[in-house]
Amino acid sequence: MTDSRAAAVAQGQPAPAPAPELYPQYCFHLSPTINKWCHLRAADIVALSSHPGLQGQDLYFHLNHPIKWVRVCGIVVAIDVYGDPSSRKGQIQVVTIDDSSGETIECVIPLPALPPSTTAGQPLQQQQQPQPLPMIDSEIDIGQTLDIKGSLRTFRDQRQLKVEKIVHLRTTEQEVAFWEKVVQLRREVLDRPWKLEAKVVRSLRREAMGVDTERELKKREREIEKDEARRERKRRRRLEEERKVEEMEREAKRMRRLEEERVRLDKERKAEGQSKVSITTSNPVAKRQAQVVMPTRTKKNITGLERKMASRVPIPPRPKEPTGLERKTKSVSSDRAVPVTGKYTALGL
Repeated sequence: MTDSRAAAVAQGQPAPAPAPELYPQYCFHLSPTINKWCHLRAADIVALSSHPGLQGQDLYFHLNHPIKWVRVCGIVVAIDVYGDPSSRKGQIQVVTIDDSSGETIECVIPLPALPPSTTAGQPLQQQQQPQPLPMIDSEIDIGQTLDIKGSLRTFRDQRQLKVEKIVHLRTTEQEVAFWEKVVQLRREVLDRPWKLEAKVVRSLRREAMGVDTERELKKREREIEKDEARRERKRRRRLEEERKVEEMEREAKRMRRLEEERVRLDKERKAEGQSKVSITTSNPVAKRQAQVVMPTRTKKNITGLERKMASRVPIPPRPKEPTGLERKTKSVSSDRAVPVTGKYTALGL
């Protein structure tokens, strides 16, 4: 479940339908919209989505319907011309169409270049093959209603229509018939996702890979998966190496900054030492002041209680009182001197 669906469920709203399956490009030729003029409004064209894997092919999607060729109808509200007006080479005319859908669409019309200048005795210069010009039934002016066919493209993050054919609508019935085709296309095709059977997709995949059997297709798919896994491992290895190199560079920069800071501090200390020596040697008063040693405080602060105790006269020790358990006669040592006579009779042995 995506974040939008989870948020809708949490708020008690019905969950939006999941995005339809986007088929591979080799299935596009079976789409009901790929090779047809799709009658759309300007707001529908602006709302079309693009796929990152199909960049540069000017393919856009409504749900999972691929759309390239469109047909719009509206009133001309602006006409602009861009390019070199002297030669008109590469000059374009941009017609802005408003179909009352809330958006406008720019339609790009390439203008024909002027014929090359010639002089007597010189052949015509070789010119590049001019691009085919769109079919326009008459001159275009602001306020006219046009039926425009063209292919979609994106220029500076803005959808444009590269014109192939322009027809002026003369009556209101023609415009109403166009809007009916817009409604019919949306009701019958665009409002429902495009679906293909799995076996059809598999057969188209075999044709695209140039294999005939299902076994060969599975083998080719396994090879493709192995190649993708190998490329992914290489990519991760490359990213890991780049990360290690960046870490080493950051560590080297940090060490250089620390070394520069240490050198700077050493220079400052040396400069301070030299300034002190120069001051003491040049100024005798400063020299004497530098030689003065401030006494340090070593005596402990004496509290009032300690001072009071120190001023008292010491109390003499109390004499011992007899308890009656003392010995009345002096004990005699039992140590006897043993004469050395060579005999042990004196010891009673």
